[in-house]
Amino acid sequence: MNIHKLWEYKDYVNVNGMMLTSELISVLQNSLTLLQVENHFAHVQYWGQIYAVDADYHIAVGLSKDALADRKYYYTTDFKFWGLLPKAKKKYKHLSILATYPFRGDPALKIKVLDEAVEENHPDRCSIMKEESRLAATISTICDEAEICARGQILKQPDGTVVINPNYYGLTAPEAKLLKSYLHFRIPQHRWNTNLLTRQDYNYSMDFLDSIDQDIPSGCWNLSLERNGSVAYLKSLYWPGMMYFHKVKSPEAGFLYVGNGRKNLDVPFLL
Repeated sequence: MNIHKLWEYKDYVNVNGMMLTSELISVLQNSLTLLQVENHFAHVQYWGQIYAVDADYHIAVGLSKDALADRKYYYTTDFKFWGLLPKAKKKYKHLSILATYPFRGDPALKIKVLDEAVEENHPDRCSIMKEESRLAATISTICDEAEICARGQILKQPDGTVVINPNYYGLTAPEAKLLKSYLHFRIPQHRWNTNLLTRQDYNYSMDFLDSIDQDIPSGCWNLSLERNGSVAYLKSLYWPGMMYFHKVKSPEAGFLYVGNGRKNLDVPFLL
């Protein structure tokens, strides 16, 4: 969520019983504005909060020229120092799913992860990773699977640069009811012509991202319209604590994750 609109979005956000308090908003705006100025970011967004035993992690995203490729993630436990998260490695993304115990709140902590799928005497059966690496891997996985935007909110310019649409006017009421109106905010994983074959109003500048209506299994997204149909809410069953809202016929929209960083692997069996 845009840090300069947290006061406006306060009433829309309620994730896992967590509300954006006035104190938290004030601290976030002061701290993240300083982060934006120091790093010359075009935009800074508050991504969310991951619960930990000793001190929760608060996550922010800095956006530069390209809103999709030039994203940098930061974390803090005290709002004074924002640490730059390392790029998530494939190995750690696998291990982060296997780690069952909660985060401690200490980035330097080394933890052991047992991979029961590997043979007993194999050297990779028990691996060690820092909690900072686990945090980066968890956030990267959530972004790939659950961070979304509304159609038209993100634009691809002729030179290939992806930007936040400054003239975005929002979805109409009929569009807001459709899952295909919401797109994954990530590097596209499907072929470019996937949306072309399913949309009569195809526009490559808006439809280059993957639509969430193609996610498997069908039903892994919960879409609801509240406040007399004026606000659309989306929640991922795979990632409890993820929430996206969009005020119909307006540019107001925001993504937030508040949870323990654990994926619900039972979703295919519950639907």
